[in-house]
Amino acid sequence: MDYSTFKKEIPELISQKLGAEYKVRLFELRKYNGIVQDNLSIQKKEVSISPCIDLRYYYQKYIQGTAIEEIGNAILAYYMRSMPEQLEPSNLLDPGYVRNQVVCSLVNTDRSREFLKECPHFPFLNLSVVFYLLIDDVSIGAGTVLIRNFHLHQMKLKKEELLELAMKNMGRLLPADFMTTEQLISELRGGCPETENGTAECSNGYADSKVIDNRHPLFVLTNSRRSYGAVWMMDAEVLRRVADQLKDDFYVIPSSIHECMVLPAGYHLKTESISRIVRRINRTKVAPEEVLADSVYRYDRARGRLIIAA
Repeated sequence: MDYSTFKKEIPELISQKLGAEYKVRLFELRKYNGIVQDNLSIQKKEVSISPCIDLRYYYQKYIQGTAIEEIGNAILAYYMRSMPEQLEPSNLLDPGYVRNQVVCSLVNTDRSREFLKECPHFPFLNLSVVFYLLIDDVSIGAGTVLIRNFHLHQMKLKKEELLELAMKNMGRLLPADFMTTEQLISELRGGCPETENGTAECSNGYADSKVIDNRHPLFVLTNSRRSYGAVWMMDAEVLRRVADQLKDDFYVIPSSIHECMVLPAGYHLKTESISRIVRRINRTKVAPEEVLADSVYRYDRARGRLIIAA
């Protein structure tokens, strides 16, 4: 069965299993880096929210040999576990809830121009800051909801308020974490399971690759959850603390949307050489939707400023 047929059969199978009380539909969701994802939506009547179920993930399971009936059951199981029991959709748009839960991440501006038309955003060098609600509720666990333009009016917030609120909340909900690559590798060796909607729960292969060599120590800048942590490269206070710890200027290598590698500048590597390594790793080790940039950035400790170096 090819993917086109699979896209038709799965919604029909789910509809048959659930009955008329549920609405099942397939829709395209535009994401950053030009990615368009086929999502399955399952909604019970009178309920306006649904988890995003990536259909291509389940198609990969199908071509690997999983029976179509088993795939239908797996999708239903994921849906039932993901639906909130107590969190109401209206709460997600409540200004008080938003003010406490809005966070942000970075995306590549050039590769995400169509995506950015749909979302409030701010420029940062050759990147853009976008905003999410961080849902952290005992009934559904942790997740994120992208804030799009049409949400702003419903949330009764102005675009200009989002950045200040998000950075304040990041320090409370997703604080910056700076470590050696050895520490990150130790975490990764503890296991890297794949989630049921197709999202990897670990890093992208940078940290366990000899991207420079043993003479040039690499550090990692991310957040406490190792998710969307590259956004801390835009925080002046975090960069200052990193520079004070290293006692040097440093290069920031955006290894993915989730983390940056930090290389002390005192080793006098050519930025063009680092940039070539970044491009190669981005094309061979990093999932397309998680690539942040091919650029290399340099933090000037004396001026307290981050610039594009290559």
